Amino acid sequence: MATIAIIGTGLIGTSLGLALRQSRLKNLEVVGTDYDGAARSGAQKQGAFHRMEGRLDAAARAADIIVLATPVMAMRDLLLHLGPTLRPEAIVTDVGSSKRLVAEWAAELLPPQIRYVGGHPMAGRETPGPENAAADLFQGKPYCVVPGPDTDEQAVAAITTMAEAVGAKPYFIGAEEHDSFVAAVSHLPFMLSVALMETASKSINWSDIAQLASSGFRDLSRLASGDPVMHRDIAITNRVHIVSWIDQFIRELYEIRNRLNTPEAPDPDAVQAVFDHAALERERWLAGRVSAPAAGANTEIPTFGETMGEMFIGRAGMRAQRKLFGHRTGDDRQRR
Repeated sequence: MATIAIIGTGLIGTSLGLALRQSRLKNLEVVGTDYDGAARSGAQKQGAFHRMEGRLDAAARAADIIVLATPVMAMRDLLLHLGPTLRPEAIVTDVGSSKRLVAEWAAELLPPQIRYVGGHPMAGRETPGPENAAADLFQGKPYCVVPGPDTDEQAVAAITTMAEAVGAKPYFIGAEEHDSFVAAVSHLPFMLSVALMETASKSINWSDIAQLASSGFRDLSRLASGDPVMHRDIAITNRVHIVSWIDQFIRELYEIRNRLNTPEAPDPDAVQAVFDHAALERERWLAGRVSAPAAGANTEIPTFGETMGEMFIGRAGMRAQRKLFGHRTGDDRQRR
């Protein structure tokens, strides 16, 4: 029987436990642990784990896969502590929203026989805690699988299987690309949500303004309700990319400002052109028809993703999946 130990039973860790327990994986035990007794109790009430452990070592020492589902800044100490206690050939992964630093910590702190594969499900809610967990949280969502340059095929195949088992779509990507891309579509929106909330709430007229705030303000400020500790760690560990995207956003916002702040009346066509373009690009994104990169843009990443997929979920990878989890995936059946 394969064992997956999930360290951290908040929203993501508990949702992952629920999804794995309801998956088609055979002969699988899902174990949970958390330093916070209330989080453990909440996860137990949800029925997310076959077994809940109060001690980290007891949860992790015999596991085949160990999932770090804690705030990113806690992962270094976890890796330092766990390294000597894990069984040989164990696989360590995580669900953190920044990848480069965690990969560096894993390379530095884990023994050579312990294999690390970065992971990041592109799913979540602004309401944290195990009580808000859901088995379908990952359904149809991308799940970033981030192997290191020396990661073996079996380890990548196992994490790929886990991602597929919870209903997600594995997306192979390098750590640096991941951190930049996710900063644009996940971390920047949170920063903008926070900035909007701070801007409005610091007004001396906020008590009156708040009475007028409706669905638009609610939608745009939603992410500001997210877990402050999690977002603090994201901001610190991915600050270079986040700052870069904030700078780009400021340039775009300043461009709109300049079209409005003219000596004479603003040019209606120039103002509308910005809105037309944004509406069109969002429509294309929602329809799955994103525009091709502009000339000179980085076109390496799609090829990289395809190459990683071919490399890591070929025949050897599928054999490893069957060996570890005792089943065939849909992709494997299609290949045969």
